Amino acid sequence: MKNLNYLITYAKRLIYLLIIYSISRIFFYYINTESFVFVNIYDFIEGVRFDLSALAYINIPLILLLMFPSNLRLKKRYKQTINILFYITNIPFIILNNVDIEYFRFIQKRSTYDFIQMLQLGDDTIKILPQYIKDYWYITLITICQIWFLITIKFIPNNKIEVGFRSVLKETIIFMFSIGICVLMARGGLQLKPIKTINAGELSNSQNIGLILNTPFCILHSINENNLEQYKYYDKNTISNIYSPIHSKKDISIIKKNIIILIMESFSKEFIGYHNKEEKTWTPFLDSIMKKSLVFTNAYANGLKSIEALPAITASIPTLMDNPFITSKHAQNKFISLAHILKNEGYSTSFFHGGRRGTMGFYSFSKQAGFDSYIGLEEYNNNDDFDGSWGIFDEPFLKYFAESIKQEKKPFFTTFFSLSSHPPYSLPKEYKSEDSYIGILETVKYSDNAIKKFFNEIREEDWFKNTIFLITADHTSGERFNKKYKNKVGKYAIPMIIYKGDNSLEGINENIVQQIDIMPTILDMINYNKKYFAFGKSMFSKKQWAINKHQDAYLMITNNGIIENVNEDYITYKNWMLTEHTIQNQQGVSLLKAIKQNYNSNMINNNIYYED
Repeated sequence: MKNLNYLITYAKRLIYLLIIYSISRIFFYYINTESFVFVNIYDFIEGVRFDLSALAYINIPLILLLMFPSNLRLKKRYKQTINILFYITNIPFIILNNVDIEYFRFIQKRSTYDFIQMLQLGDDTIKILPQYIKDYWYITLITICQIWFLITIKFIPNNKIEVGFRSVLKETIIFMFSIGICVLMARGGLQLKPIKTINAGELSNSQNIGLILNTPFCILHSINENNLEQYKYYDKNTISNIYSPIHSKKDISIIKKNIIILIMESFSKEFIGYHNKEEKTWTPFLDSIMKKSLVFTNAYANGLKSIEALPAITASIPTLMDNPFITSKHAQNKFISLAHILKNEGYSTSFFHGGRRGTMGFYSFSKQAGFDSYIGLEEYNNNDDFDGSWGIFDEPFLKYFAESIKQEKKPFFTTFFSLSSHPPYSLPKEYKSEDSYIGILETVKYSDNAIKKFFNEIREEDWFKNTIFLITADHTSGERFNKKYKNKVGKYAIPMIIYKGDNSLEGINENIVQQIDIMPTILDMINYNKKYFAFGKSMFSKKQWAINKHQDAYLMITNNGIIENVNEDYITYKNWMLTEHTIQNQQGVSLLKAIKQNYNSNMINNNIYYED
């Protein structure tokens, strides 16, 4: 039974890979310790189950070539082919698994196939790769050591199969047994259905699923994106009384104010001095302007990625599915954005982002969203202000933005998306000192000062007093310093500020609001008088809720408690840490079900717009 030696060879290679994955998990835990609770050895043991499943899928070519009973295995070329396939199928997944050691801090989940799709949207990956290799040198070092360890595995037996019925039968039985073992590992056990990402934590702690899972498993299980489920909680009449994305027509005249939205990269609420009453603030200008603005103290992002923020802010479309809207199968759905609506009212519209044209699909989305013009790194056309990674530093690009909108036809609607507070962090040389550390806080302070200069540049323009400014963040930073924000709710807490150039709007609003409420709020402020489609609601309404979906869990924030929903379990908490339960929030649960049903149905049926 010569095939036993080949089965042992296969098993040894899997053991080596398990060692590599386990080392990565240890480093993953060390870097992201604060994201997990009550971690014990069972989390790591359960992780091995998911590692074996991923490795079985990845190494299907290996087991077929190694175990198929044929004397071709004795040939040098055949052995070389086996080894090459082994390396080229496993090394990319090792790299992706290690990328998540740091990337998890920002998105709070293991990367899925949408991460691969996002990398394909532009050439940013190639451009910023050297900087990331340098900044995260410890991950680079770990990865190099692991790849070297893997490449040392070359041995393949030289056992010849004897010609004869009994010999061939035995080898065939071992081959089929080996395939069976591989299938068992891929399924994750003998249970009725193969394991999925949702099964992580069933045997240990469900709050540690990011630690239990591995990135290759998550990528492989999200390649064929799951179809949205058609929920049927309510009939048509009932659901319209609970929640409807169709906003009613008003019998008033529109007021054509200029509108500027400033989306600040990774500006967590935690970093805003106004909200945290700290002696040292990283946002002195925002703090000062907030005293003359309407400040929403209960504002949340609808996602954890920039690619999720743009549809939410400009078109009131949250990501309540596995992939961001921009990279999902529903990206070609017809929708009506704020740019579409305002352009039909005679506004000129523009979108500014200092990055490359393909970055995160912003260029394509801006065109689909109806913006008249997209202005980015290529249009700026001055590499002297390039940050070395993502695009143009915020200060010069905000100055360019100010000069550009001075020339805009009035009224105008324009959106600016910053980038300097995105890792890898860097500052213009005039802001650096030899011993200064550059991190998220330093870049936030730089961008805050850039906003100050922007306002100083436009303050004396005759259109300034007729302008509404909305300032918010795309999402929070993966770096959190205050314990208050190190939890499932706090990681979505962002600033939300409305400032009017004539200083006619100020105060504090404690309504629960979110990014998808921005479009309805702006239309509310200018008395837009036609029906339109938006998943959010006006921030001035009495409705109080915010929603997001992370992996398989919906999270809904209401003034009666926080609802976490997985499958059909709806658990209500009264604190951000989700440790203190409260009585069932039936009204909130009904609203969450109505939103889920409406969202999935409209996405599936390409009906996320309103037309007379």
